[in-house]
Amino acid sequence: MVLGLVLAMAACASPTPASQSQARSGQPTDASQPRGGTKTITVGVTAGVQAMSIMGSGTTSGGWMSMNEIHSNGLVTSDNTTRKPVGRLASKVPTPEDGSVSVLPDGRMRVAYSLRPGITWQDGTPFTSKDLEFSYRINTDRGLPSIQRDSIDQMESVETPDATTFIVYFKGPYYLGATLGIRPFWPLPEHILGAPYERFLASNNADEVINQPYWTSEYVHLGPFRMTQFEPGGDLTFEAYDRYFLGRPKVDVVIVKAFNDQNTLFSNLLANAVDVFPDSALNAQLGTQIEQRWLASAGGKVYTREGITWFLGPQFRPEVQIEQAVLDPRVRAALYRALDREALADALQAGHRELTGWALLPPGDRLYPATRDGLRVFAYDVSRARAELQALGWNTAADGTLRSAVDNHQFRTALSTVPGRDNEIAAMAGYWREFGLQVEEAVVPASQVRDLQARAQYPGWDSSANGAGDAILNRMQGPAATAANRWTGDRGGYEDPRMTDLIMKYRTSLSEADQSHAMKSISDFMVAELPLLVLYFLPEQVGVRTGISALDDAAGGMEAAQPYGTYTRNAHLWDVIR
Repeated sequence: MVLGLVLAMAACASPTPASQSQARSGQPTDASQPRGGTKTITVGVTAGVQAMSIMGSGTTSGGWMSMNEIHSNGLVTSDNTTRKPVGRLASKVPTPEDGSVSVLPDGRMRVAYSLRPGITWQDGTPFTSKDLEFSYRINTDRGLPSIQRDSIDQMESVETPDATTFIVYFKGPYYLGATLGIRPFWPLPEHILGAPYERFLASNNADEVINQPYWTSEYVHLGPFRMTQFEPGGDLTFEAYDRYFLGRPKVDVVIVKAFNDQNTLFSNLLANAVDVFPDSALNAQLGTQIEQRWLASAGGKVYTREGITWFLGPQFRPEVQIEQAVLDPRVRAALYRALDREALADALQAGHRELTGWALLPPGDRLYPATRDGLRVFAYDVSRARAELQALGWNTAADGTLRSAVDNHQFRTALSTVPGRDNEIAAMAGYWREFGLQVEEAVVPASQVRDLQARAQYPGWDSSANGAGDAILNRMQGPAATAANRWTGDRGGYEDPRMTDLIMKYRTSLSEADQSHAMKSISDFMVAELPLLVLYFLPEQVGVRTGISALDDAAGGMEAAQPYGTYTRNAHLWDVIR
């Protein structure tokens, strides 16, 4: 019954001809048709942008984070068709072999980045190592937001012996120290933000930095396209930067168009009003549908690879959690067994049962063997789940509802998710309702998708993702999101020093053998404590319509650049060919 509902909802997701005529921007037109000789590419995402750089949200929902390397660049990115790290702002990747990476006698790790000469910010100001020294000060300042603190928390100090040398000292060996992409360490312009930052240091008023127009309408960075129009929550326009250090982009304008829902983006893709869609912009059903339609009509190409981990994150704040029993890992284990994850993967991921999450890491990850089958102990087993909950004081009443043996109240919970994922929580809610739970469903309004405080207030479970590969660790390492850290910590309020220590041990291991051992410890602790429930791995799909030259290097890209190399890393090579 539940799977029938899911499949019916998925079928309904396919836009009708009528919905296709209601494209967000009005009557659909060929998005890339030259106007006065201008080459334009339109990218469609499904979540609005409120701010740029570290003042924006770190959520991967909707595909925005994969746009980073259109407008910005980091020290390192990924190669053309592999995940091999290559220099971007850096002339090369530091290595122990050439002496640019070394572990000092006192246990610290030293990494020396050599910068490319002749790089300029998009306002023409020269970029130097002093900008990176300034970036270190802002990125490590706990009084200011950061979208990702994994790497910067490992840093102890920096040096800039000359304009093209940036040396980072890490507290100890750190496995990502020589591969700092844009998201782990975001370069910032001292000539623009230096004075506001000094005012912040003097006044301790973060608004001195946060309220700068730099983060919105006056954003300047080092990427191939500079922003010329910023509409909060809406469309962004980027124009080619003539002095880009890898050569002027082939395209003149890139428009990032934000849609309120995935069906509207789907309609615009079919109508040729959008040229490119990134990962996380469409769910598996719509991604597969556009792939099939484009294949039949020679309308475009969809690239698919193993993607991000989708999971249920419980609300750990007692004052917010509507059912306190969820705070017990034994209860979470029983609820986990009440979900048929294979059937959910089959129905929700376009028939891909093989994407079921039987391990903390996906099968394609280099450390997958350390986690293999760790979550199979939570295979679908309703009888066992009922018995486990009965032992914990939850009985199944004559009407099938699950009730407390203490006060007879029905087990009540809630599932929350982002726009376009409502069919997923409907399917999960179906299983739990059949199991006897009272389940509420809520979809975060598009206007709140990047509101960190609002996102942290979900009352039961958050159906979400946190990147590909070991990025899932970000949702388990703490600290909890609070007003004090501007809600940049764990959304669900999870914070356990034992898990934090295990993750830190992994991230300070340099050899693959040590990393594998540390990952096994993390997996074992997760199985015991269940800080989140892994459901399945999403098929990571990006697409480009016929007539646009882009994304043929998709094999080397990764969702949200964890830790380096998005699908837009070579946007300067994109082109309109007809």
